[in-house]
Amino acid sequence: PEATIKTLTAKEMKNLAKPEFAKTPELFYPTQVFSQFGFHRAKCPKCGANYWRHTEARDTCGDSNCVGSYQFIGVGTGKGAKGNKITYAQAWEGFRNSLTSARIPCTAIERYPVVARWRNDVEYVAAGIYCFQPYCVTGEMKAPANPLICPQFSVRFNDLDNIGITGRHYSGFIMLGLQVFNLPGQYVFFKEECVEFNLRWLIEELQIEPDQITLIEDVWAGGGNLGPSVEYFVGGLEVGNMVFMQYKTFPDGSREELPVKVIDVGIGLERIPWLINGTPTSYMDVFQNAFNWLKGKLEIDVNQEVWEKFGPLSCRLNIDEVEDVDKTWRDIAGMINLPVETVKAAIAPIKDMYIVLDHTRTVLMIIEDGSLPSNVGGGANVRNILRRVFALLKKNGWWEKLGMDGLIDLFQMHKVDLREIYGDFKEYKSFRSIIEGEYERWTKTDQEQRVKLEKLLKKNNGKLTIDDWILAMQSWGIPADVIAQISGIEVPGNLYYEIDYRAQTCAKAPEVILYNTAHLQETESLYYANHHLSHGTSSVVEIFPNVSQGNQLNILILDKSGFYPTSGGQDHDEGKLIFKGEEYKVLDVQKVGHCVLHILDHPIPGDPAEHKNAEVEWWIDMDRRNQLRRHHTATHIVYASSRKVLGPHVWQHGAKKTVDNAHLDITHYRSLTHEEEMAIENEANRIISNCVRINKFFMNKTEAEKEYGFNLYQGGIVPGNSLRVVNIEGVDTEACCGTHCDNTSEVGWIRLLKTHRVSDGIVRLYYVAGEKAIARLNEEDKVINNLNELWGISLNEIVPTAERFFNDYKKLDTKVKKQELKLLELTIRCIASDPNYRLALVQSDQKNPTIYFSYLKTYAQLLKDEGKGIIFVSDNFVYGLLGNPNLLSVDALKELLRTTKGESAKLAVKNKVQDTKNKKAKAVEDICEFSYVGEVPAQVQEFLNQQGGRTFE
Repeated sequence: PEATIKTLTAKEMKNLAKPEFAKTPELFYPTQVFSQFGFHRAKCPKCGANYWRHTEARDTCGDSNCVGSYQFIGVGTGKGAKGNKITYAQAWEGFRNSLTSARIPCTAIERYPVVARWRNDVEYVAAGIYCFQPYCVTGEMKAPANPLICPQFSVRFNDLDNIGITGRHYSGFIMLGLQVFNLPGQYVFFKEECVEFNLRWLIEELQIEPDQITLIEDVWAGGGNLGPSVEYFVGGLEVGNMVFMQYKTFPDGSREELPVKVIDVGIGLERIPWLINGTPTSYMDVFQNAFNWLKGKLEIDVNQEVWEKFGPLSCRLNIDEVEDVDKTWRDIAGMINLPVETVKAAIAPIKDMYIVLDHTRTVLMIIEDGSLPSNVGGGANVRNILRRVFALLKKNGWWEKLGMDGLIDLFQMHKVDLREIYGDFKEYKSFRSIIEGEYERWTKTDQEQRVKLEKLLKKNNGKLTIDDWILAMQSWGIPADVIAQISGIEVPGNLYYEIDYRAQTCAKAPEVILYNTAHLQETESLYYANHHLSHGTSSVVEIFPNVSQGNQLNILILDKSGFYPTSGGQDHDEGKLIFKGEEYKVLDVQKVGHCVLHILDHPIPGDPAEHKNAEVEWWIDMDRRNQLRRHHTATHIVYASSRKVLGPHVWQHGAKKTVDNAHLDITHYRSLTHEEEMAIENEANRIISNCVRINKFFMNKTEAEKEYGFNLYQGGIVPGNSLRVVNIEGVDTEACCGTHCDNTSEVGWIRLLKTHRVSDGIVRLYYVAGEKAIARLNEEDKVINNLNELWGISLNEIVPTAERFFNDYKKLDTKVKKQELKLLELTIRCIASDPNYRLALVQSDQKNPTIYFSYLKTYAQLLKDEGKGIIFVSDNFVYGLLGNPNLLSVDALKELLRTTKGESAKLAVKNKVQDTKNKKAKAVEDICEFSYVGEVPAQVQEFLNQQGGRTFE
């Protein structure tokens, strides 16, 4: 398992910094712009937070926990209070218009996919800044615009318990992001301007009175960064959070100044039309078309009167902050003068509808962007919320009204609601089959999972701790609703919070670097300019001792190299080099930092310092290189073919290219059929026969993403401002650093060897290309030719002939088994009735003792009644059934096996057996059944004879 270290949580890091920031606000917060807009600092009497207000009438910080309610519901805010309501899409348009026309204008960019394929530390985008971490934040890469704004769809799975109630919580939401990257020597703007632009958006675009706005001083920490932040509130609702990243944090909570100062503003778009329009809950504004469609389909009426009274107080039901949920419900019911049962009855079904709407939209966006439900990783969260949808539809009797057709229509309605923000969605031909497959899995919960959970419940006397819930969900892949159904225990209110907390407190351990190359010059990689280059000369830069091979001096670094190092799933080049008259074989090539390490077959003599700048002549094994580049190019072709045959949900999940063969892991929701395998292979070979040109070039990363999209990142993260793009014209375009052919025709042929599921949602395809494919085809042809000659038949007769042979074999095998059982019965009855046998030894010709385990127990009572024993002996096992346990010293046999075969030799012994053919029969006790499976030493036969055994004739 990957090494991890203990780290402070973001919350703990915030708590360390807060007192220092609060003590000297002028050093950390934009106090000047606060004053310019007429705001003054105050301390909240409820929570103690320092905040800025425009009027003393704002006697609390403005957080709903301190205000006690959402004050805008029923009356609206800003332009909405004046009768000018806005839609979800218009809320984005207003933000865009305001920020793109600001004093320092921002550029609006299109959203990134929610599946974060450009990162290796997270699976999904949970906030707008995720799109620009780590490289834009560190300054290693230019942002697509600076400053920029973006309506980024994001997902979070830690607040599922609050969805449908508070109006603030979603599993999938659009975060209006404003990001600014102040690089050394390239200042754009920072705290003062950021607050100014956000206030102008509120006051001028949304027409919100300054007296209604409060700004709270806070500290933000996350993703290894920390800095002051300013949250702003209107009417009890947090509208946005302006984060100013100034520091890099370490696991112990210490920090240092960042060279790149970053602004990250996050605003939940879902809150803006709610705030302006004053509707009872945000879900009514966000899911407008989908909600009205679903409400009509399910024939449900919303109790508007109760929701209008309940809406302002719904902020009190944040599960993470409420100690007694039932008491809070009673308190709310008392405040609106209604029985608590009436309130819950009016809220519950609509809440469930909102959960269904939220979860289905999140599932839609994640699958559309290239991820699948599964039992592991982020896919487990997707499966969990989708199964929660199924469970709610079943529980409320809605599935009968909706069905699979209606559920798919609901996904389409979400596209209607999102169209004005994101445009039209592309056709996704496999979407329905993915949802259908998930529903089928949900209705047939894996029996093995159920058995594991039932054993755990039995062990814990019917109880489950929070650790048990997380174990069952994350290790066994059982959704929370299924655990609740099987156990009869309600899902803990803090379950998803606890899962998220544990993820925060565990960080990846720093990578162990065996060789420090930071001080050395970068190795010039010659294979990029000319992958046909097989011979050259270079100069020695450094010789390292090999820490994995007793520190022998066999690691050579050159100023330039034609050798390809192991990278991107492709094996390294091999070859030879001559250094000071001696020949060395290059056995391995690795890249560490910006240097290429050549691992040699024997050490270089002398002092490494004396060899610096010496000339080295080298040769690359081009047969190996050419086979590897064919396999690498074949990987791109097989991926493109899989995506065309199976659907747009197919993404590369991993790959390996060796000389002997290659494999590709793809995202797919079921095992491949033989027909699908053939279709993929056929499509791959059509691409080869079309002789498609393959272009390889370096390109600015931002421009490459604009032109080719995030399909570029099939092989994972690519640091830096430029990408090496491999473009198979009209077929596939990826960022890739491997060696490739110049034309698909050079691949020769692709032969798909086999496929299988390596984990839930991942299918592996094995294949060969080029000379290896020819060899494989020759082997298969040889098998067919041998069958033709052996059976004396033509090619089209092989299958029917094989079927006939197999059917005849099955019939014969059945007859043989019946005869074997009859012989076994006769043997036992003969021994039981013959007074010359007390302990009979039978030489067995069986390959294993299965037949005796399965059928001999039927005669246990007979052997006990007669006081007889029978032992079957072969070269591979010993099996005995003794009606009288005193007929043989089993302990002595056990010791003999231990002394002759070692401690691993196990003799299984039982003193009670059950007739496997007749489960109702009473178990036979006080007898002895023993068995040993393994090579039987010659001493065993001698021992059995000494114990009085007599060979049965």
